[in-house]
Amino acid sequence: MDSSHQAALKNLTRYGNSFGAPAKTRPQWTEQLEFSIKDARKEPVHYLWFVGDYASYDPRVTAATCAAARVFHKACLDFGILYEGEHNSGNDVRLAGEEGLFETLRDQNLRSFAKAHFEEVVTTDPHSFHVLKHEYPAGNGPRTVLHHTQLFSDLILGGALPLRHRLRMTVTYHDPCYLGRYNAIFCAPRRVMAALGLDLVEMPQNRTYAYCCGAGRGRIWMENPPAFPERPAVARVSEAASLKGVHTLVVVCPKDLVMFQEAIKTTGLGGRLEVKELSELVEKAMG
Repeated sequence: MDSSHQAALKNLTRYGNSFGAPAKTRPQWTEQLEFSIKDARKEPVHYLWFVGDYASYDPRVTAATCAAARVFHKACLDFGILYEGEHNSGNDVRLAGEEGLFETLRDQNLRSFAKAHFEEVVTTDPHSFHVLKHEYPAGNGPRTVLHHTQLFSDLILGGALPLRHRLRMTVTYHDPCYLGRYNAIFCAPRRVMAALGLDLVEMPQNRTYAYCCGAGRGRIWMENPPAFPERPAVARVSEAASLKGVHTLVVVCPKDLVMFQEAIKTTGLGGRLEVKELSELVEKAMG
């Protein structure tokens, strides 16, 4: 494997995250908020928010993470996080072939879960959603796992998410691999977009047939192979930019946000297309 991939795995082994950042800095993004988030290890919560590495550490993503936190707060949800007790979920580690490291990360998270008091898990990361839902043991791990688009959809249908403004924007949407193909969650994000007043123009490749952004299975840590001159993310943003009237690509995955932002820079589409995480648009509609 290439050197950047090796470096990420070494960081995951030593620090529990691919960024090589100390565990105590994981919750630093919360300092941008006007309110405090409960520590689920110290007080009971209904929703345990498993934030994920990119949503916690990457400055290109933390604005969207804060938007999700503010939406949860405005909806009066009882939620908390694990702070430095959270580790990488291990999904991409396992698919990259490091089974032993996956088991180590899983067991560290399970020990943190055991210290917490919660009813359901919610995550803004489809990679974490998939592995927590399907590959962590049900006996002492999370039993009910929600992606935040499912939670938003339920809150809107129940009248618990006050939307004050219709956004009236024309957008397109990327189905993340681990939300779409792997878990068949196609309707929830589209229901939320419809409730926001967004006019959705589907990309030709959508739902089950949506292209990958190129980040999964640890590829976000790797250089693009010479045999593939065009990155998948470049093909995807080019597809989005070709749609008539579309200037916004909506995503619901931290890795998608990173990959597409970089692809827009690479292709010079910055004046024609922007990427928004759905939480940011929900917050805007809430006022």
